[in-house]
Amino acid sequence: MGRQHDVLGINPTSVDRVQAGFWRRYIHVGVWTYVLGGASVMVYVLATPHGPHRGTLLLLGVVSVAASLGIFWRVGITLVDTRWRTPFFAGWTVSTFGFIAAGAVLDGGTRSPTSYFLVLPLLFAGLAYPPRTVSTLTGVGMLGALATGLVPGDRRAWSTALLTMGMFVAGLLATSTARSRQRLIDELVTTARTDRLTGCLTRGGFYDRLDHELARSLRHGGTFSVVIADLDNLKILNDSGGHKVGDDALREIAHALRRTARSIDLVGRLGGDEFGLLLSGTGAREAALVAERLLEAIRTAARRPLTASVGVAEWNGPSEDAEGLIHRADAALYAAKRAGRNCYVVAKDAGGAAAAAGAGDNLPGPARRHGVAAG
Repeated sequence: MGRQHDVLGINPTSVDRVQAGFWRRYIHVGVWTYVLGGASVMVYVLATPHGPHRGTLLLLGVVSVAASLGIFWRVGITLVDTRWRTPFFAGWTVSTFGFIAAGAVLDGGTRSPTSYFLVLPLLFAGLAYPPRTVSTLTGVGMLGALATGLVPGDRRAWSTALLTMGMFVAGLLATSTARSRQRLIDELVTTARTDRLTGCLTRGGFYDRLDHELARSLRHGGTFSVVIADLDNLKILNDSGGHKVGDDALREIAHALRRTARSIDLVGRLGGDEFGLLLSGTGAREAALVAERLLEAIRTAARRPLTASVGVAEWNGPSEDAEGLIHRADAALYAAKRAGRNCYVVAKDAGGAAAAAGAGDNLPGPARRHGVAAG
């Protein structure tokens, strides 16, 4: 059947896990960068003991280092896999602006060399944060620059204006960097998840979406189903007409799957001549109807005699993971092959009860259906 993977051994790399790994490394770089900045402030304070508010400035430096090594590091690592990741890091950046602006105000405002540090959190944000977040932080940084120049009694209008303009320019650069990075990531993710021959999701992309669907169903309830279709006799097509004929057949079955699917459903090429259809909010009975339509679409749309064997499985609930669901759909597909091909089989649930019952010849032409498969 041209299968290129072992269903029981599937463990595709998730884009979310890759991004989480990036953020963990980003935390380490960020923490040590902030520690270096805090240590620099402490060295500056100790080297200029006769300046104003030396004790308070030294305390700010110590608190900054301690917070970076303690709260920010530990909490940040905990939140990288959650939806609170971006808000946390944005809050971290805002607090850094606050520390730097407070230190600069205590040290004389725009005359203080510590005011130069205001630009660093913004540039650092441009390396990892979403563009909209970077734009918002640009405004926060500009407010910090204004506060640095206007709060002290000895106000310097031109220095304040120059510092604020510098923050604006840095924000433009950081936002542009963030947008370019986001576009590149989107293009890479799309390329990695899209099969070049058929335009369907790749195997890894399909399993990523299956994991998301399973997680969503666990959180909110409901069900979903998986349909696996395998093109019959692809090797014969390749041998008789060459690989171009085989490639055309694969494109045709992919087109039939997309025509059969709803806009919320997902189609993936799982390997070789095997395709998967993820049906959100769909039980076994409705999925069986989709399988009927799919077989008919393949039979009528192809420019050459084409048939497929199809396995259908509905998620069994919290006791079943994605691997178990795919294993049952795959077993149903094998049962369809053994039943003579050009038909679909609905998998049994984990308890052995049939997900659908009955068999017959209700489809036009030679397509057949079978309601029970080995579980």
